[in-house]
Amino acid sequence: MHKHLTCACGYVVHADSDDEMVRKAQDHSKAAHGKMMSREDILKMAKEAKH
Repeated sequence: MHKHLTCACGYVVHADSDDEMVRKAQDHSKAAHGKMMSREDILKMAKEAKH
């Protein structure tokens, strides 16, 4: 299932699995904001894509 997560800064993460979503979102969070998000928080924020 394809999911999206939109960061507060406007960056959109696209992923086809939970593991991919967590990896990509954590990479973005660390690189862009200097902090690490938890797997649980990322999966709560991710939404199923409607396309």
